[in-house]
Amino acid sequence: MRNTKDITIKDVIYMAKTKNRNINKNKIIKAYEYATFMHKNQKRKSGEPYIIHPLNVSYILAELGLDTEVICAALLHDVVEDTEATYEDIQVRFGNDVAELVEGVTKLSKLFESVEEAQAENYKKMFIAMEKDIRVIILKLADRLHNIRTLEYLRRDRQIAISKETIELYAPIAHKLGMNDMKNKLQDGAFKYLYPDDYDKIKKKVDEKKEESKEFLKKTKNRINLELKRQRIFANIKIETKNLFNIYEIMKEKNIEIDEIKDLFFLKIITKGKPECYRILGVLNTIYSIIPGTFRDYIAIPRNNLYQSIHEILIGENGVIFEVKICSYIMNKIAKYGIINYFPYMMYDNVKNKETVFENNLSGIKDSLELKKLIENPKRFLQTLKDEILDDEVYVFTPNGDIKVLPKGSTAIDFAYNIHQEIGDHIKRCLINSISMPFITKLKNGDIVEIEKGEKETNFQEEWLKEVKTAKAKTRMVKLLNKSKQIEKDEKTFEIFAIDRKNLTLEITDIFTKNNINIESLEANVKEKNARIRLTIDYKHKLDLKKVIEKLKKIKNVKKVQIK
Repeated sequence: MRNTKDITIKDVIYMAKTKNRNINKNKIIKAYEYATFMHKNQKRKSGEPYIIHPLNVSYILAELGLDTEVICAALLHDVVEDTEATYEDIQVRFGNDVAELVEGVTKLSKLFESVEEAQAENYKKMFIAMEKDIRVIILKLADRLHNIRTLEYLRRDRQIAISKETIELYAPIAHKLGMNDMKNKLQDGAFKYLYPDDYDKIKKKVDEKKEESKEFLKKTKNRINLELKRQRIFANIKIETKNLFNIYEIMKEKNIEIDEIKDLFFLKIITKGKPECYRILGVLNTIYSIIPGTFRDYIAIPRNNLYQSIHEILIGENGVIFEVKICSYIMNKIAKYGIINYFPYMMYDNVKNKETVFENNLSGIKDSLELKKLIENPKRFLQTLKDEILDDEVYVFTPNGDIKVLPKGSTAIDFAYNIHQEIGDHIKRCLINSISMPFITKLKNGDIVEIEKGEKETNFQEEWLKEVKTAKAKTRMVKLLNKSKQIEKDEKTFEIFAIDRKNLTLEITDIFTKNNINIESLEANVKEKNARIRLTIDYKHKLDLKKVIEKLKKIKNVKKVQIK
């Protein structure tokens, strides 16, 4: 990685042209000059000229082979937010494409009641723009990557907040888009500042173990290479290491030390195509023993982000354990850069392709945005959003053998809505591995799930909203629960018997109005200090009604409360 201070516009253009021959050099220079002028009096926390940040973001995107418009937007991405420039200025000077990309990553300037509300609304704005043009999120990821690389200049509280957000949201988005190289850089960069002691300890240990394993891995690599040549299979073998944050997660999840991780280092075998992958698998299983339960075939069943590879952990010479990953050259490129590999087929007018890519990779975010309209609790929205894009997934099957990939912790309700909205809206019975189970049963890898559809709409319980994981399921459940409450809307008549006193009627009506319950009619009769107050209310929520009854009974002089 080049020193971020050394990047110049010449470097950006050179890298862009190396990766993409359709680059418009003059337009990029024009964007750079405008950004330099607008940011001329601004400095970063490091004391450097502000333009260093946009230059580095544009260089990251140039390395990824992105087009002229995205590189221009990277150079201009902070001018609307941090200078007097407007969306219209960018639009006139650089066109609609660049202006919309800049707008997509520009934070909202209005004041919010809480940090969560500000985050929720800014994510919503960004994801709406992303649905229109997926390049928005690629730009945002590059922006975040450079910010992570320069966190040393910020206060400790800001380092923690940005690192946490990066690990919880941006790294999982990169993973969801298949951009594993970007994901690893974001995770390790954030890990360094979020848990500095753990980072240093793991890095030191990995470096030590790498030196210890170097000779063994080199010998193993040479042996496999020799055997593959004998079989006339051409392949490139690389020695790779798990990223540091992934190692940290494994240690925490399994409560183990780094020495107990079997697949700390692995051999990546890259070959021509799918048939060769399986031939290599056969060769490996002939010369080495496999550890039972470690075989994973992501070529036969690709992950949601289109990742394909064969994984297995083998026992080498002297009982030393090592992992191999087998893939083709195309599979390896897709694993590294993900969705960017499809950009040549998506740009610029093939709207159908853009929508398909968004739907296949981030459809959960679309459902989360819909949920945001129904649930205004920012924390609840953010948690649902994070659940949708977390790395962990569960693989389950329909009775016909079709595979469904859902967020880890998903229920049979999530499964039903994954199949079709009509199925989720009309669940009659749920069978998991041929056994009738509750609708909110958590699904495990390999479960065969069958949903029986009924005539009536599913009778959802409000507390189930906490159990389901996907925004699609939550959105429909909220709508059906609201619909059910409307049907339940009724008029109830209260008769309250009390000994009359000053302000008695006022105190009774206050309880209803403070609980947002409309009073349709009211009449009060008093005979010899015995008061009988009769009111009719517009009743909507059982919980409100229960609270009201309890409060009415506590009013001084109230003797009895009846409901008709």
